[in-house]
Amino acid sequence: SGTAGAASALYLSRDGHKVTLFERVQDPTAVGAGVMLQPSGMQVLSELGLDDEILQAGVRVERLHATTPKGRTVLDLCYQHLDKKYYGLGLHRGSLFSSLYGAVQDEGINTEVGVDIEHVEKNESKVCTLVASDGRRFGGYDFVVVASGARTELRKALRIPHVAKEYPWGALWFVAESRQFGHVDCLRQYLNGTQKMLGFLPTGKGPFGGPALTSLFWSIRADRLDAFRRQGLDAWKTEVLELAPKSTPILDQIQTTDQLLFAPYFDVVLKRPFQGRVVFLGDAAHATSPQLGQGCNLALVDAATLGRVVADSRTIEEAFELYEKR
Repeated sequence: SGTAGAASALYLSRDGHKVTLFERVQDPTAVGAGVMLQPSGMQVLSELGLDDEILQAGVRVERLHATTPKGRTVLDLCYQHLDKKYYGLGLHRGSLFSSLYGAVQDEGINTEVGVDIEHVEKNESKVCTLVASDGRRFGGYDFVVVASGARTELRKALRIPHVAKEYPWGALWFVAESRQFGHVDCLRQYLNGTQKMLGFLPTGKGPFGGPALTSLFWSIRADRLDAFRRQGLDAWKTEVLELAPKSTPILDQIQTTDQLLFAPYFDVVLKRPFQGRVVFLGDAAHATSPQLGQGCNLALVDAATLGRVVADSRTIEEAFELYEKR
């Protein structure tokens, strides 16, 4: 019930298909840090009728700006230079989840929670049966959409040709109250060569309302994480302030290294995004570095594309071939 799964369930259900959405977590809820929706993702949410509530939860981002410690500009992108109607949207991931999953529930789509699907079986009639890790079986499906994230084991279980590698770099995240921090309409990044990257993303009001939020992210090698936590916060805060002297209102809210949550990232490439009557969407199909903020957008575009090709095709096989081409 992440971004690609919930969105594709909505598209397929509205097209008249009988959909069951499987979720590994027993009690799905709004968690995570900030994400950035691009015009492509907002277009999909508009098609689903969810753009108004997403706009209320998020904050418009007009500019992406990255500089070095000496003030040299590395990136300065203003959406309106392309078209005045375009903008990004800083959003708490939990707000996007709440909107999509809430729509799934409101529309009565059958949802099975606490079910970890570990294999898909197909019979001679091409009907699919899902096998859960606890042995339960769920059968009678004409096709299966795998949208279970970058770490999904279903690629291996189905022996679909792919490459899935963990990046040596990940990121530490913290969601803070914005308070007196000044970057309200800009994704602000600070770069020192290729070894240090600091970012601040306006994140809206969060899934449960409240004050305006800002997400801080700090790139770090995964093999240096333990050493970072042992050294404490003082040295790190000094590094951050050297890059972003005005970040004190954010740093003052971080009292322990445990508040900085580590997110690993994966590089996933599938030779093709489907096998038989099983199709892969989102990070399960093409996980990549998050630094361009495209994960959620690609997941939404995948869902919209799948919904359209299934509606436009006579058979599942034809639909999946068209999905790959588009």
